[in-house]
Amino acid sequence: MIFLEDDLRSILAKDEITSTNAEIAVATIASWVNDFATHDLGRDFLIRLLAKKPQLPEHLYDLIDGLLMTTGLLPYAGPPRTLEDALFREAHTIPNLDGDRVFHSLQLQVFRLIMNKKNVILSATTSVGKSVIVDAIIASGRFRKIVVIVPTIALIDETRRRISRIFGNTHSIITHPTQESDGSLPTIYVLTQERVLSRKDLENVDFFVVDEFYKLDLDRPDNRAVDLNLAFHRLASSGAQFYLIGPHISEVRGIASRYQHVFLPSTFSTVALDIEYFNLSQTSDDRETRLLELVRDLKTPTLIYCQSPPKCGEVARILIKSEYFSHVSETEIAVDWLLQEFPEEWIVIEALQRGIGIHHGNVPRALQHYMVRCFEEGSIRFLVCTSTIIEGVNTVAENVIVYDRRLNTTTLDSFTFRNIAGRAGRMGQWFIGKVYVLESPIEDEQKAVILPIEDQDTNTPMSLLLDLPDSDLSDLSFSRIEDALRTSTLSLATLRANRYISIDAQRQIADRIRSDLVYLKILNWRGMPSARELTAACELIYEYIDEGRSLKAYQIFGGEQLSARLFNLSSATLRSFIADRVARRRDDQSVSDAVELTLRFMRSYVVHTFPRQLSAINTIYKDVALALGFDVAADYSFYTARTENLFLESGLFALDEYGVPPQTAYRLGSRYPGMDSLNKALDLIASIDLEQEKLHPFEQDLLHELQRSLARRD
Repeated sequence: MIFLEDDLRSILAKDEITSTNAEIAVATIASWVNDFATHDLGRDFLIRLLAKKPQLPEHLYDLIDGLLMTTGLLPYAGPPRTLEDALFREAHTIPNLDGDRVFHSLQLQVFRLIMNKKNVILSATTSVGKSVIVDAIIASGRFRKIVVIVPTIALIDETRRRISRIFGNTHSIITHPTQESDGSLPTIYVLTQERVLSRKDLENVDFFVVDEFYKLDLDRPDNRAVDLNLAFHRLASSGAQFYLIGPHISEVRGIASRYQHVFLPSTFSTVALDIEYFNLSQTSDDRETRLLELVRDLKTPTLIYCQSPPKCGEVARILIKSEYFSHVSETEIAVDWLLQEFPEEWIVIEALQRGIGIHHGNVPRALQHYMVRCFEEGSIRFLVCTSTIIEGVNTVAENVIVYDRRLNTTTLDSFTFRNIAGRAGRMGQWFIGKVYVLESPIEDEQKAVILPIEDQDTNTPMSLLLDLPDSDLSDLSFSRIEDALRTSTLSLATLRANRYISIDAQRQIADRIRSDLVYLKILNWRGMPSARELTAACELIYEYIDEGRSLKAYQIFGGEQLSARLFNLSSATLRSFIADRVARRRDDQSVSDAVELTLRFMRSYVVHTFPRQLSAINTIYKDVALALGFDVAADYSFYTARTENLFLESGLFALDEYGVPPQTAYRLGSRYPGMDSLNKALDLIASIDLEQEKLHPFEQDLLHELQRSLARRD
């Protein structure tokens, strides 16, 4: 006798399972596992059965372990009971890593392919433990120079912490532009794609990893996909072996003719997933009621996905107003610090007081890091988040509530939905992830990743073509670049340096400078600009590069306003700058929204976008002025460095990536000048006695956490 699928699902969903049902369940699962057509179904139900293992008769354990080995789930199996089992386990043991750790079958397959000098592209769910393979590859000692490309700065620190725990004594680990390797140890670079392109010491890379490789596809609305393609091509074309990791990809195109590789699209998973749909409309009055019912019943860590930061605030307010959340003691120290640095009306503070975390792109990076740490330690049980939780950090929970079926204003595609749902469940901890979707199901579709370098056409971005060597350009692309040069008065070197700026915008800026003697004189500055000099550059940025698209969102309506905002930021504390922007907010804008808009302006525009735009003005100006015979002194690099470090010393500002808020870095900088590199700042943190520093207890806690991550193993 065996069960039907629905019957077994119902039995395993109950709190108790009888001895008889357990025996029939094992027999049913075994029959599925041993049939190729139902093997994956059998593995899924075997994982569900593991959640009931404490209730199962012990005489079934040997049978279950046998099934675990048959399905490749070795990490779940108990100690081997026979010589055959011991040999099988030995074959899956992870070499050169401490502890009795074993691969599951997919991990072992990938590891062996890479050790056999194959390039591998792996598409598999979040739960399969793709990073374990990276650790095993490093531990093999096969590669002396390794690059790990991650999509966000938050993942740089998370990856660094994991790698440092294992290889901190044996490898040099580089994450920041100010760090250099002395070559005495094997080196691991953990970088974003932009940092890969900016480094000059990656000529002899042996092996590299691209995490979330689906971001190579150019269907994304920004230049980061272009940068990732250039970073991949630069390393792969040097002969470095590669390992690309990502979820739910059915096909990879645009790579086969250049780079031989093995593509593994796998359905293997180490957790099972239950998805429940409530089929509520976007405007249904029942959404709030259903959310609160779920929150009331769920007792284990839960992510609540929202489409945007404003929606996160809306959902957090629903939770705060409910009867289920009172003030908690675990976050009191953090809340006290936040009240000193931000207006008390900021929703992040209100939520944290009640043990609710908020995680999205407008939350400062150090606070994001703190929220995730609290979530993983259990002091925060609900984390309200946007897609940053799938793009910027590798955390999972037992439960995921999908409050919105959108990403900003666009309906979620099945690929993104599966990425979000894939955060439910964790190998060895939560065998069954629970996903609750307030709206209706999303139609399933296949996701293909297309790399553009191999198949260049008229839609291939010029920002990509301009940074490729001539030998990698198709005849069509070469012709497009020649046409651009014929219609431009600027050099190819200038167009390449400014490839993020449209060629037409660069031409307009050049024409404006060339035709205006005032601009020719006033833009010829270096070091720190005067208000008049900065305003002139900001006018060109506003009128020709930004064209009011993003700056208007920050309530900036001209170059003079932009210049004044930057001067205010450079001369004020962060608290006073935020308070000033809150005081000047629009009548229809809440204090909380004004805080987050200001934070987004500093992080997204001042630190990232503005330095690139100002550098473009500098390059265009020098090209034009030199052609006209001017004595050119213009060099904006000092000021761009100041803005991209939020007017801090570069080493201190870099601590933001390690979970240290800029406010804390400012305080340290007043006592310890000369922190012009990350290594200097890290050496400082590692050596100082925090109890002797005049810091808030929350800041001391964050710095203690960083000190622990920097400590070498004995």
